[in-house]
Amino acid sequence: MKTKLIYFLLFSLTLGHFSNAQEQDVYAIFKQANEYYNQGQYEKAIEAYQRIESMNTVSAELYFNLGNSFYKSNNIAESVYYYEKALLLNPQDKEIRDNLGYAQNMRIDAIETIPLSFFQSLGHKIIFFLSIKQLSILALLSVLFSLCAYIVFRESMDSSRKRTSFTLSILFLVTGLASFGLSRIALSEEQKDRPAILFGKEVLLRAEPNQGSEVFVTLHEGTKVDILEIFKDFSKIKLANGQTGWIEKDELKEIK
Repeated sequence: MKTKLIYFLLFSLTLGHFSNAQEQDVYAIFKQANEYYNQGQYEKAIEAYQRIESMNTVSAELYFNLGNSFYKSNNIAESVYYYEKALLLNPQDKEIRDNLGYAQNMRIDAIETIPLSFFQSLGHKIIFFLSIKQLSILALLSVLFSLCAYIVFRESMDSSRKRTSFTLSILFLVTGLASFGLSRIALSEEQKDRPAILFGKEVLLRAEPNQGSEVFVTLHEGTKVDILEIFKDFSKIKLANGQTGWIEKDELKEIK
């Protein structure tokens, strides 16, 4: 598994609220973390990557490298957790998806996912093809291009250029509105979901939120669940197969 460096550096250097000294510090730490990883010193790599994370300088590349480091350390729960966080920031990255698959294959639990209908699957692919941030940027750029094309339309004296610029203005405007609409839908769907990863070695799924309740099944670290509600020291969760139950809330960690 290879670490990612270039994209992270480009990301960190574009953050306007960081000073040059901070950018250099992030660069140095990230470079050192990658060196630790390449030398097989995974614990040191994790410590360095998490130091960057504590500075609120996060990216899909940082989470991806953390996932790799935990995977190499045979820490499946943390590995799956960070790959999932990376995927939220860059849902199109095939390498992240592949490595997440490797980590998931090392889990004990093999829970069958309820298949989506054709229309549900299509809708999900359309809505989450791009991340919310990418959709927002696309919407903004499209509106700006639409405005520029409209200005060309108003100022141009050539009839052919006027038709072309007017058509482009409409197309960019439609793209911008569609991107904005999809970003709102994606945000709404994301806010509904509370995905989490189980971190306990053995997690008891109970019928009720108390220690004396009936146990449905024993789950294990690395399993992904959705949090439905929280009551005192328990979380009600939903598994990929649709089964629900209660577990102790300190047995999991939310992805978002």
